[in-house]
Amino acid sequence: MIEAGILLVIILITLTGILAGRKVQRSSDFLTGGGRASTALTTGALVGTLLGSQCTLGTAQLAFNFGVSAWWFTLGSGLGCLFLGLFYALPLRKSGCTTQFQIISKNYGALTEKAGAILCTTGTFVSILAQVIACVGFIPVLYPSITPFTASILTVILMCMYIVMGGTWGAGMGGIVKTTLLYVSCIACLILVVAKSGGIVETFSSAENFLLNSDIGRLTKIFSHEDFTSRYLNLTARGTLKDLGSCVSLILGILSTQSYMQYILSSRGDKEAKSAMIWGALLVPPIGIAGVFIGLFMRANYLTQAEVNSLISLGLEVPDLPVIASTIQVFPAFIINHVSPILAGVMLGTLLITTVSGSSGLLLGVSAIAVEDIFPVKTHKLFFSRLTIIITLIIAVTIANIIPVQAINDLGFLSMTLRASVVFMPLTCALWFGKKISPRFILASIILSPTIAIIGALMKLPVEPLFTGFSVSILLCVMGFWFKR
Repeated sequence: MIEAGILLVIILITLTGILAGRKVQRSSDFLTGGGRASTALTTGALVGTLLGSQCTLGTAQLAFNFGVSAWWFTLGSGLGCLFLGLFYALPLRKSGCTTQFQIISKNYGALTEKAGAILCTTGTFVSILAQVIACVGFIPVLYPSITPFTASILTVILMCMYIVMGGTWGAGMGGIVKTTLLYVSCIACLILVVAKSGGIVETFSSAENFLLNSDIGRLTKIFSHEDFTSRYLNLTARGTLKDLGSCVSLILGILSTQSYMQYILSSRGDKEAKSAMIWGALLVPPIGIAGVFIGLFMRANYLTQAEVNSLISLGLEVPDLPVIASTIQVFPAFIINHVSPILAGVMLGTLLITTVSGSSGLLLGVSAIAVEDIFPVKTHKLFFSRLTIIITLIIAVTIANIIPVQAINDLGFLSMTLRASVVFMPLTCALWFGKKISPRFILASIILSPTIAIIGALMKLPVEPLFTGFSVSILLCVMGFWFKR
């Protein structure tokens, strides 16, 4: 019955992709929907891209260890949509450009376009990689007999079906279907968690009682009510700078992502574009709440294999609870073990499509940058756009087989940081200051800001990589304004 539910969702999304593909006749239809999308379609594309594995699997995974601070990814994403709609949607549409770097290059030269496009694509690829890792890791949860190689092949096929045929139309139509299914699934899971726990407060107290009354508490250094509160009921449990920095990186990352500009351009009017961004701001954060509650429920009722191994090696008592292979299985394990089979199949199929769609929208942005900025093509643009997506997917799947699945949200935050460091200040300056800033300093910002951010991350400095990279970008842009005068 579970397999039937999964298959039903896959068939539904495949038919949606085929229907969307019939609307694509030329490259403008593929990249920006021909500028004919309604508010609903634009919202579907936006939310469908944002609600990837980081908002579902990643949030539940992080909540298992850190409670409510796992909400930052969806909360920051919602705030990013709000800022995008209120301040950037209309200037981007009035620019007359297809990509962010075309806007930058009009004011600061072709070299800024090339350098920024390459570095931004690298940052976007990191997020695509996170989604692919989640998908490759998630498929064997549904079908344990499947090998990692087979899971990789299925990942490529599913993502191609979702985006390669329909482009922006596929992202929009598929996003509406996926968002509807995901909302129904998350609401059902949230109600089920609260019912099984005995209430909202009891969901938290169950996790606290388990940690305080088992050796898992010793393993995770939870020895008192205060320890539990500071870790599981604290929005900045991982550190104020880290969690707030993650939120800021999401806001700036969304403002700096090519895919979301394409969705803005796909709208048939300014009103529709702005409304879609605001709808996105309202729809994304609630999904994270369900993930947090699922993570807390699983913390109170399940162990990971790594925890079991650690308890045994330390000579501590192993609680008599079900064991999951890793924290990436928190969300799907809850569905498999606590939801009726046919509904569980639909929910698992929805989670699978969620991991697929999250990277599909970003792949659309990568293809636009490739054919418009890095290797501009005049003919057969639709063919090369699709080819770019397929090649990027194959590279990501290859790398995904050697990267640990525990790093999904960290990769997501890193991706946003890199994109924001490269794009945000140069794009903002191009939209509002034009040629009043020296191109040399804009180029320096594009190259040095992500470099400094990466160095800070590798050196594990106490300051978030976003703040170091972004500070350099602001400084260079201010200097460029001063020297231009």
